[in-house]
Amino acid sequence: MVVLSFKSRIHRRFSYIVGRFLLVFILLLVSVICSSALPVAIAQANPLLQPVEVDVLIQGMGVSKPQVLLEGGLKAGASTSVTLRNQPEGAMNIKSVKQLPIAIAVPQPDGSVKELPDPKNNYKVDLLITLTGKAQVQKQGLFFGKSQLKVGTPTEIEGFSYLSRGSVIDVRVLN
Repeated sequence: MVVLSFKSRIHRRFSYIVGRFLLVFILLLVSVICSSALPVAIAQANPLLQPVEVDVLIQGMGVSKPQVLLEGGLKAGASTSVTLRNQPEGAMNIKSVKQLPIAIAVPQPDGSVKELPDPKNNYKVDLLITLTGKAQVQKQGLFFGKSQLKVGTPTEIEGFSYLSRGSVIDVRVLN
């Protein structure tokens, strides 16, 4: 008799656990089916795209022949792939490319300081690149793709013969 009583207790407890599990499962299944059947309206505003200009500063880009790069793929009018915060965001057009001088401060014998070109930087170039494209205007700011455009945003531009990292130093909305 003791064995039968023990088995019936286990069977009773097991059936309560299974019953509760089935009840929770059925309620969950019904809620999923009912919620997907209800019409859900998601309010999405039509994003207002406006033309923008973005200045990107690239410092210390290693290149053996900077003039070939500037006359080749990295020139005004070309298109470049843009990555903001390690997220590919699409393409922008290059409006202008300006090579910045790399200079050092050299003290003079009379105590003044003179700025001269750095003789060590034969293979390094600083560039100021102006990109144009369309960005979404929202309350939080400008968004290019899914990333927000603001000063200091890490940026990567890529073309056929170059890949370079820099940061945004200016964003202008064009009217």
